[in-house]
Amino acid sequence: MDAGFSKDVYRGYMVKGDLLGAIDYVGRFPEQAELYERYKAVFEREQYVTYDVEAELNEILMVYQRYYRDIFYLKVDKKSAEDRLRAGLTGCLGIDDGSAELCDIEQDQVAGAFRRRGFHFMGGRTSGYHGPYIWRTTERKTYDVELPDAVQGYTVDLLDGFIARSWMDYISFGEVGTGGWSDGDGIINCVKSVYDLDGEDFQVSLLKHEAQHARDLAMDEGMSSADLEYRAKLVELIYSSERDMLGRFAREADGADESNGHASASGRIVEGFARKLGLSRAQLEGVPKETVQAAARSLFQESGGRPASPPCRG
Repeated sequence: MDAGFSKDVYRGYMVKGDLLGAIDYVGRFPEQAELYERYKAVFEREQYVTYDVEAELNEILMVYQRYYRDIFYLKVDKKSAEDRLRAGLTGCLGIDDGSAELCDIEQDQVAGAFRRRGFHFMGGRTSGYHGPYIWRTTERKTYDVELPDAVQGYTVDLLDGFIARSWMDYISFGEVGTGGWSDGDGIINCVKSVYDLDGEDFQVSLLKHEAQHARDLAMDEGMSSADLEYRAKLVELIYSSERDMLGRFAREADGADESNGHASASGRIVEGFARKLGLSRAQLEGVPKETVQAAARSLFQESGGRPASPPCRG
């Protein structure tokens, strides 16, 4: 018997991109009937979102919405879904070049269509799947960030006025989504509306997580995305004292698709903690914070943590 609807369990489905699992889970709880019906309307009956933008931009966003349905609801294979996404974008943008790559179409024609109307646009993949980030304003600040092997100043761009925040935000109706990212240029991008800028979600899960990405890339430009995500999540565990992040990562790891970087890194963390602490996955929720932090520091050093010199660029 279900104990009651849990946002943490729901979040775990979203991070893994398991839309069908999420819909099934939501459908078990009568108090979530409105959310369940919303899922059925959008993904089964194709009653898509209309955005507060011009018609041409809504047509582009409709192509992405159909892609999300293909990937997460209909379970179309990735290549076929990307081919359909590419065909949809070339059709609505009037592109005749049949050899144009999807990434080039996004960064040139799609980005241009939004930028001409005053928006910022970032395309590409998040954890293996396409989905654009589109926002209105950027405010720049600088923070000193403590990491396991350095204290470094990092520039943060606070992004606001989002109309799209990639696939996770879309399939969760805004409940879950990427809060920020780094582009390899030493600048951390932050979705301002998601955070209390004094809280642990911002100071640890965004600032320290993304600063660790930036530092690792500066120290080793060839570090794999899997290692980058694993080390950044360990940093979250080292510095988190108010939240059960280990329990959250354990939920994210269940049934994770290896191509989903966040979920696969969580799986690696679960394996590492099970080895360090001699606990099963089910026993990882509620482990004392001091134990979690000590084990995370040990795993971080094993993963290739270095002393503070030479310093990170940016």
